[in-house]
Amino acid sequence: MVVVGFADPIAFDPVAISGDRRVRSALALLVDAVAAARSTGVSSWDFAVELKMLLAAGLTASDLRWLVRKGYLEHGYEVTRPHDVARQFRPCCNLAFAERTCFVLTEVGRRLLNTEGPPPPDGPRPAERRAKPTKRGSRAAGVPSWDRHHHILRMDGRVVKQFKVRSPSQEAILTAFEEQGWPTAIDDPLPPHPGQDAQRRLRSAIQSLNANQQTPLLRFRGDVIGRRVLWQWLPGHAAPVTLHGRGGARAA
Repeated sequence: MVVVGFADPIAFDPVAISGDRRVRSALALLVDAVAAARSTGVSSWDFAVELKMLLAAGLTASDLRWLVRKGYLEHGYEVTRPHDVARQFRPCCNLAFAERTCFVLTEVGRRLLNTEGPPPPDGPRPAERRAKPTKRGSRAAGVPSWDRHHHILRMDGRVVKQFKVRSPSQEAILTAFEEQGWPTAIDDPLPPHPGQDAQRRLRSAIQSLNANQQTPLLRFRGDVIGRRVLWQWLPGHAAPVTLHGRGGARAA
């Protein structure tokens, strides 16, 4: 994927990206950042990659704008202060990048980079595994299970949360995850409600999902823009998996 003159335009398309060694090499920085975040049990945003690093690796501003518009990357403006315990970002709603703009690879972007060649040697990460039964009545280890009929959220047979009273917003999120096979992230599944701010409503539902867990194993969070829901194992309870980066294997 190259920026060229008007006389010889080259179409930006997923096939070009996945086969472009320059682009794949630069995006490897983002892949490594995701692996590092997962191996330490923190948000991908704690390992967000700075604009200057991606430009130095060979991407152009046009490359990054196209990748953001296609949903392969997310970006935010870092506003972390010295006393903050985690990196903080302000949502970016346009394509005007600044010195403190940082990027993370989305789930769609990770799938894009795996469209050619064999899968990574360590296989899918826990939060990316689809809920495909391995045996009758069983499910892959490290993938949550939502029983909508009995209102029970489980992880590897352990009850994480059981709803004694109906909670439409929380249950809508869990049902959407279950129906989609528990990907890393899903779009906001809550239907619009007149007079309510959608981002605030989603944030409240996510906070409630994290509260009062019978067995605290999972953490839900919103993305930096407030339009998606993500899940992960809580630190200290990560599923056993080995992550492979360019620096070698790391135990999760």
